[in-house]
Amino acid sequence: MTLVRLLLVCLFVLVVAAGSNPAFAQDDQDNQPHITPRKEEKQQRIARPTPTPQPQQPAASGAQQPQEAGESSGSGNDAETGTSSSRDSQIDFNAGPRSAPVNAANADVSYDPHRAQKDLEVGNYYLKQKNYRAALERFHDALLYKPNDAEAIYGLGVTQEKLELFSVAYNSYSKYLEILPNGPRGKEAEEGAKRMEQHLSPEDIQSSTARRAAEDISQGEKFLSRNEYDAARESFERALRLTPDNPAISFRLGQSLEGLQQPDAARMYYQKYLQIQPNGPFAAAAKKNIAQINDMIGK
Repeated sequence: MTLVRLLLVCLFVLVVAAGSNPAFAQDDQDNQPHITPRKEEKQQRIARPTPTPQPQQPAASGAQQPQEAGESSGSGNDAETGTSSSRDSQIDFNAGPRSAPVNAANADVSYDPHRAQKDLEVGNYYLKQKNYRAALERFHDALLYKPNDAEAIYGLGVTQEKLELFSVAYNSYSKYLEILPNGPRGKEAEEGAKRMEQHLSPEDIQSSTARRAAEDISQGEKFLSRNEYDAARESFERALRLTPDNPAISFRLGQSLEGLQQPDAARMYYQKYLQIQPNGPFAAAAKKNIAQINDMIGK
């Protein structure tokens, strides 16, 4: 019995020692957690794609690059630069007189009937709106691009009369009658010229007629120098109606008709020149031309 008790005591001591020492503790499922926590997945960071910088295209000539917000243009004013002036392709009826009128000094003016027609339309609009200064400018511009345009000349005369520019208005009305004596505005132009005569002296009228004739002669000689014989003939015929006794016009008209292969008519004007001025500066040339025509077609 004593031995059994001793064994029991030793066994009890061992059990107590094992419970107090973790090294001797047996694995027990109850000592383990019943729910194994899930491993947290690492959240994938989605990287935004970095935009590839686009190469800047060179700015086209005359084009304006858009500015970013807050970007300064580098100048003190806000005027647009590099923009095209399309006033002749788009008519702006709200605009007043142009700050830089077209004239032979500041523009390379060439024959452009399409542009002249646009200026004529805008000029007529301003005339109806009684904006006479703007109308005056547009009619002048139309005549730069299409000289001797009868409609523009008539509109110019009406505008000049409204501005009480009687002398030049008389010239414009008379010029229209020279170009289109039986034109659609012929009656109005004739009445306008008569109204202007009331404000002019006979000397002014004579001087005005001489100036218009000189302009036609100058224009005709310009056409003649370019072998544009028909245009030259028209200019000289207008000048001759104004000053029928001017010998130089008869000689130039003979040259124009000879260039148009009308020798009979050319000879008649050469002879007229010799009748008016037999010893004039063109007398020798007139006689020579008459002789050539006689040899070609006979007397």
